Amino acid sequence: MVTNYFQFFFILTIGFYYLIDKTEESIRPRYMETIEESLNDTTHVLSAIVEEKLKTNPRDRFHLKELVQQIFRFPFENVHKRTFEAKIYSLLKSNADIQMYVTDEKGIVIFDSEKYREGLDYSKYNDVYLTLKGKYGVRSSKMSDSEKEGALFIASPIRYESDIIGVLTVVKPKIGVIPFIEEAKNKFWRICLLVASSIAIVFSLLAYISFRPILRLSQYVNSLRNKDKKPFPKLGIKELNDLGKEVDQLVLELEGKKYVESYVQTLTHEIKSPLSSILASVELIQTHPKEIDRLAKTIDAEGKRIQKLIDQLLELSSIEGKNSIELNDTIELIPFLEEVIMRFAIELERKSLQITRVFPATPVLIKGNGYYLQMVFENLFRNSIEFANTNDNITVEVETTNPLLTKFVIRDQGQTIPDFALPKITEKFFSLPRPASNRKSSGLGLSIVKEILDLHQSEMKIQNLNPKGVEVSIFFAKL
Repeated sequence: MVTNYFQFFFILTIGFYYLIDKTEESIRPRYMETIEESLNDTTHVLSAIVEEKLKTNPRDRFHLKELVQQIFRFPFENVHKRTFEAKIYSLLKSNADIQMYVTDEKGIVIFDSEKYREGLDYSKYNDVYLTLKGKYGVRSSKMSDSEKEGALFIASPIRYESDIIGVLTVVKPKIGVIPFIEEAKNKFWRICLLVASSIAIVFSLLAYISFRPILRLSQYVNSLRNKDKKPFPKLGIKELNDLGKEVDQLVLELEGKKYVESYVQTLTHEIKSPLSSILASVELIQTHPKEIDRLAKTIDAEGKRIQKLIDQLLELSSIEGKNSIELNDTIELIPFLEEVIMRFAIELERKSLQITRVFPATPVLIKGNGYYLQMVFENLFRNSIEFANTNDNITVEVETTNPLLTKFVIRDQGQTIPDFALPKITEKFFSLPRPASNRKSSGLGLSIVKEILDLHQSEMKIQNLNPKGVEVSIFFAKL
């Protein structure tokens, strides 16, 4: 066990180092992306200044060189002479290093803040070439052979009406950004070292505290596997104590195969009746061909009964296997309920049932999973319809008076639930006979409802009404 601990700690250390190394590598690109975004804004502002001048005097488009020289020559000469002291975090900046040049529509430099580029053909450089093509012009390259870091070039078009008549490029030497990147990296590594040291200390302390109880628990589990009857040890840590008892209980349940037997026995019992009916109907068809229509309906009904049971078992097993589901849907509850009610229009009409709606005037929003909540409401409506008597009234109500909860209520006037059945009503395979047919259902509907509501962290309350009927309430957290 000690060996496993050190192996785990070694893997954790390697993983942590890999994480911080990759994060450290991303610092430089993130800084460059930030600089690029700022330069992009800057170059568009400067282009806009030139375009505004062109709007004032359209003839200047034929004299673009003189115009940009007039706008930018003196400001750049002034800023190059200017010195200042700007403490940016822990670094001191004393001069502006931003540069700029402008080319005409052929890519020839007509203005350069540094003067040495004027007259050169920059039409093949990406910043100018792409911008003249109407694309985003950017490049990263050296300004001279002596430089190691180079610079970032961001361009924007100078337009007159819909035509591109020039390109304005802002240049930021990377050497001015490097000190900030290095300072950020140093700070990052200092923090990582502090965090790593803290994690190592805490991890070692927890391992020391947990080692002996875990060893005892491991020996106890071993004894369970070997079927040695040993008393549960005193572990001294509540969480491990609880874990050990859960393991003990799990072993007992697995040995008894309670869960599997329950499913298999109930499924066998539920399918046996409709299957017998189908087989009997097939035999009668052979001897009484005139009864084929009636017997075919019986086969169809029993087949659908088996299909429904299998579908519900699959739905329940899929939900039981989930620890969580996505609850990202914002549901407007009242239209959602109206849509569910519409699906039962035929059943409501067949039994002459009336729906009374008690809804607030304002929209009611809840957060959840629309697919699973539809299953909840459909199961509840189906139960109310099946247990209601002909000409009964079913009430659907939404209450929003509680500041924290939205309450959904459905009431019917059918049979009350016997006292012995109330605690079992949401258990799998437990069902009461329907008043119309005196037949039981699969007993899975309310189990599915409860599982879904548990995943939504919502509470369901079922109670009998006086003198008859049942009320089901669900409480959803408000948005």
